[in-house]
Amino acid sequence: MSSIQSFYHKDSTPSRSCKPHNPENEAFTQAEIEAARRPLTQSWRPKGVYEEVTIAELQPGPTKVRFKARIVNFSAATHGRGRGRSALPENFHTLIVKDDTGVVLLKLLSSGSDQDVLKLGTLVTVWTGFVADYSAAHIAYSNFRIPFVSLMISIHPSAGSTSCIRFHNETNPSQDTTELCRVPLNYDNFINLSQVPGLMSLKAYISSGYDDNQDAHILVCVFSAGPCLTVWSKDKQKDLELIEVRVFDETCNNCVLKLWEDKVSSAESWVANQTILLITNPILKHSIRSNGLVELGIGSSSMVEVDPDFPDADWLRHMAAARTRKESVHIPFPVDIWDVDAAIHGPGRTLYTLADIDEYVREVPEVVFTGKLNLLITGVSIVEQCRKRQLCCFECCNIPLYSHNANATCKNCLKTHELSLNPKIIGSLTDEAGSVAAGKLIWSDRAWTELLFGNNNTAPAEAVHTQAMHVFSELADDSHADRGIVAVKNGDDNGDVSIKKEKSDSVEIEYEKHFLGDDIFDDLDDLDDPFDDLQPQEVVAKQSYESWKVLTRLDNDSLRDVEERLLYSRVTLTFGWSPRVGRLCVLGVEW
Repeated sequence: MSSIQSFYHKDSTPSRSCKPHNPENEAFTQAEIEAARRPLTQSWRPKGVYEEVTIAELQPGPTKVRFKARIVNFSAATHGRGRGRSALPENFHTLIVKDDTGVVLLKLLSSGSDQDVLKLGTLVTVWTGFVADYSAAHIAYSNFRIPFVSLMISIHPSAGSTSCIRFHNETNPSQDTTELCRVPLNYDNFINLSQVPGLMSLKAYISSGYDDNQDAHILVCVFSAGPCLTVWSKDKQKDLELIEVRVFDETCNNCVLKLWEDKVSSAESWVANQTILLITNPILKHSIRSNGLVELGIGSSSMVEVDPDFPDADWLRHMAAARTRKESVHIPFPVDIWDVDAAIHGPGRTLYTLADIDEYVREVPEVVFTGKLNLLITGVSIVEQCRKRQLCCFECCNIPLYSHNANATCKNCLKTHELSLNPKIIGSLTDEAGSVAAGKLIWSDRAWTELLFGNNNTAPAEAVHTQAMHVFSELADDSHADRGIVAVKNGDDNGDVSIKKEKSDSVEIEYEKHFLGDDIFDDLDDLDDPFDDLQPQEVVAKQSYESWKVLTRLDNDSLRDVEERLLYSRVTLTFGWSPRVGRLCVLGVEW
């Protein structure tokens, strides 16, 4: 009797060779890790057709659409640090984006390394397969409302997702992207003199506008951006980053907009006296600082539109530019506009009066030309500016920077700049037809050198002689005390003067003097007497066109000599005019 087990027989299968276990094959590749960490940088191709729409055309429900908009407010993901009153998850970025027709709320899943792309005013393209209703439940739970927002879109960037977002880099923007999504809401481009509803001046908003108007708008221009500060928060018990941006309009110029933490980087691209901000529902701090500044802030229900496109913004930008030209202490000398040598030595050298120039520019506003002016210097304040430590000036971060030296460091951004001579050291210049006020001319380095030290690029001023003789006297006294010899050689073709003291023990000590501009450095022949065959006029060295810097190294007596020589002198200026600059630019000076 056979058993049941014997009825079933085990099939013999050929043995298969197993590959050795390699744990490295189970690890993720570097490309896969990078795709998970930075999904927004990976290529994403939409599956199917996405209809291009505006935000006003969005409807709740499943639909494949895409649209372009600009970020007007955002809150970066906190990753477990808490989001306060917000009802949104902590690992999501909250973005409020706007186009010309409406506003929508975006929930962007954070990968932990994409916070650097979040900036106010950035243009984004959004693809989505579902639009949700931003219901009253969200508003009740979060205890704040976002103006104009009724829809919400969730974005989970990944290769297989139906939703994605792209942040456009507008470092070198094209004309097509620059003008996109910049028209304010409820503004009609087709109606002349149309205004944004609820728009009020900064002074009116500070006085009483924040009490009655829930959707108040203020239009301001950036005046300057301060340095990034680290401030200790008592409420959150940690350090917070802060940047303060001075803003103004035609009614008020003592306001500061405070940007905290994730919004600090937004101010990096803002340009003083050019960037315009349209702020909806700003936060106003009622207490006023000791320096008189009023503080504004950005809350969860605020919106900031960068460089909006409508006539009021254009008017404010032009007003800021005119104010800059009027109040600026330093305007860089323009280059590549005129042929300087042809203007000074060419055949077309026309002598104008100030009245002729004014009439010519008014008749032909776009004209670019050069000419000559014969003017009388009726005021000089070199010594006064030196006493104020304002001989040289510059503008950085839209803040005047003064110094007695040719170089200085901005206390705001800590950058070192090469300064120019303060144009206010020369007072009014007049002719028979008019006058030019102090500080209204733009001088080139060549013009400053020729004005202070004469033509032919030499220094005939007695002040330089006096300063040089002081140096020689000190060296001579020192050499006699040490029983040595002072050797002096005249300036060479490069404009250098070398002063060397040779002691009796053949040890040579070279003195480098900087009062003539460049380092004094040369080989010298010994002289029996330091002042034999040496006349004051031989001390004068040929100067480079940067030699106006000698003025920063002269003492008060020497500066007073220069000032007395210039006062009530008549000089001929070679000028250039361009509507791009809007001021007379001095190319050269003839005595």
